[in-house]
Amino acid sequence: MVKINVLLTGATGLTGSLFLNHLADSNPGSEIYCLVRPTRDYTSIEHLNLNLSYFTGDSSTCETWDEIFAQHVPETIIHIASIRHIPTILDSLKKAGETPRLIVIGTTGVYSKYNQYSKDYKTIEEQLAQYPGSYCLLRPTMIYGSHRDKNLHKLIKFCDRYGFFPVFGSGQCLLQPIHADDLAKTILCVLQRPHIQGAYDLSGGSIVTFRELLTIVEKQLGKPVRPIYLSLKLGVWVATLAENVLGTKSPVRREQILRLQEDKAYPHDAAQRDLDFFPRSLEVGLQQEVELL
Repeated sequence: MVKINVLLTGATGLTGSLFLNHLADSNPGSEIYCLVRPTRDYTSIEHLNLNLSYFTGDSSTCETWDEIFAQHVPETIIHIASIRHIPTILDSLKKAGETPRLIVIGTTGVYSKYNQYSKDYKTIEEQLAQYPGSYCLLRPTMIYGSHRDKNLHKLIKFCDRYGFFPVFGSGQCLLQPIHADDLAKTILCVLQRPHIQGAYDLSGGSIVTFRELLTIVEKQLGKPVRPIYLSLKLGVWVATLAENVLGTKSPVRREQILRLQEDKAYPHDAAQRDLDFFPRSLEVGLQQEVELL
């Protein structure tokens, strides 16, 4: 049996479960610890050829991490859950006097020109940069790839059902979504290369405008998808109203409308060089996702 002293957060999520699938293929029988919420159903990963152990708690709280580190200190922590939890993890590690390797999933949202959305990410990255141990930060773009993604799957389902999609503004902003499976493979690659350190941007294999994205969706669905162009001000007003009335249940957020107006395409040359990162094209990825509908 292969022993891999790793603690994983986000194990039952889209990216985490794909990572575990790849780990089971490459290192069957590996021992790995997973931090799961008390209410989380982890039966979806129980069938994998891995020796899984569980800690129950919330990765956003010091109490959870203090309790874990009092029992067990992993050689590597793979944190796929929200990067906003990183300051808490760093505080608990400092108290425990431990410096395991950290593999952290961040976001290219750190580059957003809207300061209210990027400021927190920048602050967290600055804290991570001061970590005395080894770390690798992976910044994916918009993640898609299954019915569990919160981005393109919603768009595809809407287009499939209604045959149109609202476009706020010109629809000419650039997008470069990354398939969740490509991200999962890269996490495994980083785990298997202990010398890898620093930050890497991870983007998809295609750069498209929002208009072109709808054209690809139309092609994959095999039915017309009509773009309905609306003013940006109207979109922001509607999204703000929906957030005020529905809160977290709002189907669209003001941030989403605003960030759709800025380009979100980023080179991944460094990841290609160091991590053998060759992501699939958007057309291939969307074809696979549509087939899952």
